[in-house]
Amino acid sequence: MFIKRVKSISAPVTRNPCFELRTAVSLYSRGMGLMFRRDIRPDQALLIKNCNWVHTMFMRFSIDVVYLDTTLQVVAVKQLKPFRFSLPVKGAVQVMEMQAGAAAYFTITAGDRFAIE
Repeated sequence: MFIKRVKSISAPVTRNPCFELRTAVSLYSRGMGLMFRRDIRPDQALLIKNCNWVHTMFMRFSIDVVYLDTTLQVVAVKQLKPFRFSLPVKGAVQVMEMQAGAAAYFTITAGDRFAIE
């Protein structure tokens, strides 16, 4: 599966992201997320369903966290360093984790909408 931005609220989009998407649905896969991995490729993202906060305990690298609602609209975007916790984000029901800096590079902001292909 792939996920890409279909609508942006910011000025003209010069770089449209398209990520190879992996999903975490089970309790175990949601809890593990990206823990104990050495890194994540720039073209990959992990979608964690039924989630409105994350942690980066036991992670070796920083990540960008994109909080999404049920329609895959961006509610918030945050960057987390290793061994940190995020607070729950109101309106978010799933999160997308990606390489640190990807959200800024692709100008992903609140209000953008994604689609899964």
